[in-house]
Formats: sequence, C-alpha cells, structure tokens
Amino acid sequence: MMEARVASELIGRIWSIGLNRPDKRNALDGLMFDALANSLRLAQGDERVHCLLLQGTRDSFCSGHDTAAFGTLWPQAGDGAIRRCIAAFAEQPKPLIAAVNGAAVGFGATMLLHADWVAAGERATFRFPFSDLGIVPEAGATALLARRVGDLTARDWLMSGRAITASEALQRGFVSRVVPDADVRAVANDYALRLAAKPPSALQIARRLILEGETLPAQEAIEREFFHLNAFISSRIRRSIPHG
Repeated sequence: MMEARVASELIGRIWSIGLNRPDKRNALDGLMFDALANSLRLAQGDERVHCLLLQGTRDSFCSGHDTAAFGTLWPQAGDGAIRRCIAAFAEQPKPLIAAVNGAAVGFGATMLLHADWVAAGERATFRFPFSDLGIVPEAGATALLARRVGDLTARDWLMSGRAITASEALQRGFVSRVVPDADVRAVANDYALRLAAKPPSALQIARRLILEGETLPAQEAIEREFFHLNAFISSRIRRSIPHG
C-alpha cells in the first residue's frame, strides 16, 4: 500500500511502515496521521502480519506534528485523524519495532512509547517540546513515559523539553539499543525477523499481558498467565497426540 507520505509494505511476515516527508523532517499533517492510522489498522487485521517495523528517512525519524496544520487539526473531534492514529498505536496487538535515525520530536518521540523494541542511531536525538509550545503531552506520554524511564526522569523530559541524546535514552531505558547510524535499519529489521518467526498468537497475548501487568497486582497477573498457559499447553498436547 502506498499513500503519498506514508509507505507501507508487507515483506514476508513484517509490515514495514515508512514515513517519507524529508523536506519537513517527516512532520505529520492531517493526511499523514490518517494514512498512518490506516496502515496500523491494516496490519492489525491482516493474519499474514506477525510484526511491524516503523522507520523514518535516513536523516530524520519524525519531527512530530506539522505545527502549520494546527489550525485544521485542532480541536480534535472524536473521529479526528490524530485521535484515530493514537488509538491505532495503543490498540495494536502485534509487536512494533522502531528504527530511529536523526530527530524524534513530539509525536515522533511519544509514538515510541507504543513500541516494543527501539533501535536508535548514535546521532539520534529525542525531545518532548510540549511545554515550550504551551501545551501538554499526548499519546499517553503522561502515563507511559514514567513507566519506561522512571518518575523523575519523565518529569524532567516532559517539563524541560530539552534534547535527549541516544546514549542518555539508552541509559534510561527509552530505547533498546544504540548502533551506528548506517546500521539502524538493518538491526531493527533483524530483530523484527526474529519476532516474526515466533508463534504469533502466543507473542501477542504475552505482549498484552505485559502491558496489562504494569498496573496489576502480581497475584492477578499470575492468574491471567495460568489461564492462557492452560489453553496454550492443552492445545499443544492435543496437536501432539497421534490420530487415527
């Protein structure tokens, strides 16, 4: 599927999504938010897709909202493109891998909170400039960032709006791995291939349990695990019993 500035392609079992507006450092306007939401939903409903890989161009991941489009995008209606895009990220059941070169700013940074593994180039930078714009964060960042990097770090990043280097992002657990810029896409693709080769239903349920488990008491998480273990292992045993 090709849509002007968002290119999506099924490669084997991986749904590859590329942001392609290099002249604006891949800033998202209404059409791009809409196309990105549609791409995420297509992957969600396609059984051939086991894993998603999200990347920008070689010099920039995503500089967030195109502020020139604020007047046409806000306020957001219930079915607005930004709302639908954020919901598509939050409700995506399949593993999402991100490859980050260059700047990830605003929504370009907050969308990474919905990724399961993030490869970043050595020169990648991250910034949450919402306070500088006189607005609040989006995409669930006020809840999700602290879970990933800790409370005080999240407060610093969200309120100061300062630039965060790839090395700091790695140290704080915001990204999974930092590699030379030229290797980012290959490293992210290799990891996506590893996940795509695994049984998809088990991986998706494990992912959901991890997400839900962040706010559950341990005993409730244990019971949920037992529920799915009973189903998966019983099914596996039945498949291993000879018939006829």
